[in-house]
Amino acid sequence: MKKFSLALLALILPFLSGAQTFDKYEGMKEVDAVVVTSKMFKLLTKIDLNADDPETQAYIDLIENLKEMKVLSTTKENIRQQMALDVASYIKKGSMEELMRVSEDGKTVRFYYKPGKNDDYVSQLFMFMEGEDKNKPMSVILNITGEINLAQVSKLANDFKIPGGEELEKVETK
Repeated sequence: MKKFSLALLALILPFLSGAQTFDKYEGMKEVDAVVVTSKMFKLLTKIDLNADDPETQAYIDLIENLKEMKVLSTTKENIRQQMALDVASYIKKGSMEELMRVSEDGKTVRFYYKPGKNDDYVSQLFMFMEGEDKNKPMSVILNITGEINLAQVSKLANDFKIPGGEELEKVETK
C-alpha cells in the first residue's frame, strides 16, 4: 500500500507543482491577473442571449465547457524573466505539445495544448507571449482548461481583450 501511495504521489506531483508555478504571480502587485472560473462561465451561459443565432450558440457551447481561464501579464523585467523560466520548465515537464508560434511586430507568441476529446478540441490551451505592447516590454501567460473548441476560442480571447489574443485567430486544429 505504501508503494502504491508513493507511485500515485509521483504521478500527481508534476500537475500540482505546475499549477502552483503560476499561482504565485496572482498576488504580485506588478502582475495583472484575471482568473475566470467555471462558475463564472456557467453564469455567462444564463444571460438572455439569442440562442437561435448559430454564432451565439457556438459561443455558449464553448464557454459552458470551460473550467478556468487565467491571464497573467507584467511589464516588470525581473518578473518577466521569472515567468519565462517558469514557462520553459512547465512546458518541459508537462505533456504539452506545441501548436504554433508567431513572431511579428516585436512579439513572440507560442501556443501549446493538450489533446481533447477529438481533433477539433483541446483540454488545455496555453499561450506565452513576450514582446512589447504600447512600447513597453510585456509578458503574458494565458492558460485555458476545459473542452476547448479551437475554432471558437479566438472569440473568447477577443471578448476578454487578452494581449496576444488576436494571434488565436491564426490557430488551426491539427
